[in-house]
Amino acid sequence: MGAPAQTPAGTAGGASAQATPVAAPTPALAPGSRAAGYMLVAELFLYPEDRDEDAIRELRAALGDSGPATGLIDAFLAAPRASDADEYLTVLELTPPCPLYLGAYLFEEPNSCRGAGVSDRNAYMLELKATYRHFGFDALQRELPDFLPLMAEFLSLTESLRARDGIGLRRRLLEQHVLPALPKMTEGLSKYESPYVDLARALEALVRDDLAGATEPAWQPAPIPGDLPVFKPDAEPLPGLGAAGRGTP
Repeated sequence: MGAPAQTPAGTAGGASAQATPVAAPTPALAPGSRAAGYMLVAELFLYPEDRDEDAIRELRAALGDSGPATGLIDAFLAAPRASDADEYLTVLELTPPCPLYLGAYLFEEPNSCRGAGVSDRNAYMLELKATYRHFGFDALQRELPDFLPLMAEFLSLTESLRARDGIGLRRRLLEQHVLPALPKMTEGLSKYESPYVDLARALEALVRDDLAGATEPAWQPAPIPGDLPVFKPDAEPLPGLGAAGRGTP
């Protein structure tokens, strides 16, 4: 006779199914190495003539040889067009197909001044500014808050300031404001066969490694009530305002 048929676990007569615990991902990089990686990406996404070559060498050494971002950064550094000013201007800067402003990948650009006033990108920018202020990061006089090198620099500097967070702001920035934009940016860079695609992939690898070590939940804003009153153009104007919204004499 053959062996008795096996009864599937969890069915009558079988052993109870045992759920196999799924191991949480663990970061491949130490915080110091990841901070160096972020700062290196920030430096390499600058205009070629503005890069600090000494800083690049030091940051590359501090990054080390482990982690998924290392090979991608080395591939970029070895690419002949990585230091080509025309490549940078054509792909990233002058009416670019792949802008360095991450909000451009997350929100549709308004096609009028009126549309700009209600664009979701405005709220995105305001939240970025508030997050920077929370950590004491003041670099907004030179660029918009969603400028990729600025965001990578912020992530580098705040690796050692997690205790100042406490409410998951940094994790929210990673999950909501940085990571969703990178695949779209990578897709565009791949289309143009730009060496910067390796740099964008390296940043995504650093962000994912960062999130693998995050222990605090991401901060969530309070929900906005759905029954807020809506101002209508033909409604009675507020005291002191004309029908067009201008102050009355």
